[in-house]
Amino acid sequence: MPESLRLADARRIAIAAQLRPKATRFKTVLERLGCIQLDTISAVRRAHELTLLARNLDVDEAVRSLERRRSPVAFEYWAHAMSLLPVSAWPYLARRRRNWRERYQDDSLAVAEAEVLALLRDRGAITVSDFPSGAMHRGQGVSNMGDSWNFRTDHKHAVERLLWFGEVACTHRIGFKRVYQLAERAIPAEHLWDADDEACLRYMVSTALRNLGVGTSKDIADYFRLKIADTERVLNDLEVEQVAVEGWRGRTWIDPQVRRTRLPGAERAVAVSMFDQLVWLRERMERLWGHGWKIEIYVPEPQRTFGYYCLPIFAGDDLPGRVALRRSNGELMVEAVQWDDARADREHLHAAVDRVASWVNAEVRWKAEVQPLAL
Repeated sequence: MPESLRLADARRIAIAAQLRPKATRFKTVLERLGCIQLDTISAVRRAHELTLLARNLDVDEAVRSLERRRSPVAFEYWAHAMSLLPVSAWPYLARRRRNWRERYQDDSLAVAEAEVLALLRDRGAITVSDFPSGAMHRGQGVSNMGDSWNFRTDHKHAVERLLWFGEVACTHRIGFKRVYQLAERAIPAEHLWDADDEACLRYMVSTALRNLGVGTSKDIADYFRLKIADTERVLNDLEVEQVAVEGWRGRTWIDPQVRRTRLPGAERAVAVSMFDQLVWLRERMERLWGHGWKIEIYVPEPQRTFGYYCLPIFAGDDLPGRVALRRSNGELMVEAVQWDDARADREHLHAAVDRVASWVNAEVRWKAEVQPLAL
């Protein structure tokens, strides 16, 4: 019979796996997490910066994370979503690169791909501004929002496909614009090799389990968007121990490195973005803390149940509430807030909001009153 684990212990393990490790360098946090999700929205700060800041990185270090470095630290690729990954992970994304190449074997972009590769060989590094027609076709009606796949030029399609294939890599950005290079120039030689499929799976499953601490097969598979069957096979091959968590169903696994006693929670109240791995899988968030909040960024305002940019707030091992924040003209506006006073004092709420304000160098402006948290 699997060992039983209280829900309170599962919470402590989950928080300790994510928020407890301290670091002062972007590289250290990235290698620990395995990947950090990217997103274009900057209502407060970019998603990857919020992930780093929630783990106690200095603001300047978080902001510099996408800058060019003498020796590359990260590359962009599809992990849980489009993410930053440590360059040491390049070999273990080979399985995914192979899958992309098998999926797209047509030659519809052959001319554009050849032109992109020629441009890269000539210039060494390019952005979409170097393409003859840029990234987007313009002037095609009001439906063109500027970031739609349907309006991308052939060169933009081609360079993205070459990125999936691993012929091109992005290890830094200018502003928030990708800088593309040939992979052979961008990725350090010691990491420029391909692991076999099983090694790739073992890497992703082990990384996911380490960062979850304890999780169901679906939790672990979701971290890198793997199939559950492949994930369970690898976990069994690695002889990972199963546990029975209070109130959970299905196979649940525990990281062999977890110390099950004296696991502290978050040292300070902290707000995380909805793109943070702590809350990636809403089903897991609901199992652990009783909340299954959805991202409402893409929901029309009249249909939102809470607010535009929601940040869950962790205090200790618990998730007692959330805020909707937006930075504007030197102020950090609190547009909506829900809090459960029975689970944590409001001083934690205010401390978390003040901490976010320090990340954006803004004054807090409370536009909304605290509402009770409905489960």
